[in-house]
Amino acid sequence: MKKWLVILWFSLLSTKLLAQSLGSLMVVNKGGNTMSILDLDLNTELTRIPTGEGSHEVAVSPDGKIAVVCNYGNQTPNNSLTIIDIAQKSSIKKIDLGIYQRPHGIEFIAPEEVIVTSEVAQVLIKVNIKTDAVTEVVKTNQEGSHIVAYCKADGKAYVANRRSGSVSVVDVKGNKLLKTIVLKPGTEGLDISPNGKELWVANQIDSTVTIINAQTFKEEALLYAHQNAIRVKFLPNGKYSLISNAKTGNVSVYDVAARRLIKDIDLFNLDKGIEGLGKAKDLKNPPIPVGITTHPSGKFVYIAAVNYGTIAVIDTANWEVVATIRAGASPDGLYHSPLKIN
Repeated sequence: MKKWLVILWFSLLSTKLLAQSLGSLMVVNKGGNTMSILDLDLNTELTRIPTGEGSHEVAVSPDGKIAVVCNYGNQTPNNSLTIIDIAQKSSIKKIDLGIYQRPHGIEFIAPEEVIVTSEVAQVLIKVNIKTDAVTEVVKTNQEGSHIVAYCKADGKAYVANRRSGSVSVVDVKGNKLLKTIVLKPGTEGLDISPNGKELWVANQIDSTVTIINAQTFKEEALLYAHQNAIRVKFLPNGKYSLISNAKTGNVSVYDVAARRLIKDIDLFNLDKGIEGLGKAKDLKNPPIPVGITTHPSGKFVYIAAVNYGTIAVIDTANWEVVATIRAGASPDGLYHSPLKIN
């Protein structure tokens, strides 16, 4: 009887611990052609998996089991995706995208299908990661089709075209270009609000954030950020939006409803640990924050400090950096998985 009680106790304890796990974080290290898997409970790097040359962005399947990395290339354009089994901590295969060079922005739209931007071909494509089938969604006919955001609620994708200075609005299911929203060159980071109503677009040249009505495609507001506003990310509850400012080395937090800046989080000296924050800035050694993602609970935000090879963990209860996690060289693209990796 006692033996069974002990077994039951350990079983319940394991279930409780599993339920409380923060999961893991996929980090693309574009300076090392690798992807790190980070344990978010221990704030440590578990492994580093080789990718293709010049890997930049990553997306994780809805079940959290598969990561897909875009191999963008360095001086020479790349044209492949690396498929990674997260639990096994190993690469499964590479998918050749043929003429669709410089793949960058990526999101899952189904359990086995992703959408990917191709800068060279100026298109948005669909890729079935099981069959390796590549099909064209639409031509953006815009230069620098870079980042993509996908709205599950209505099936629309938004592609930021950084050199043309525009956003392509795409009906993914219908393979149809709905609208080209003309903004300014430097348009790069963007995200769609969880309710699908607002599109926030960062411009890294003039350091602004344009708020666009996702139903009318009209500009509704212009917010000022800091130098090289480069990425945008909403919290899952839609109450806050974050902008990473690469040159000024900080992350800006905005109240979405009020459309108001509420805090700038300085990441200078993060390479020395959180105890270095708030001290004199080493301007010769800036953090260069770029990639942003959130925990599904909304309790934490993760920021890639490219120059430091470090991920900042931000607690959204007080908007403070509470931990750092070392990754590889020049970490950038980030994506959460609920899996607890052994």
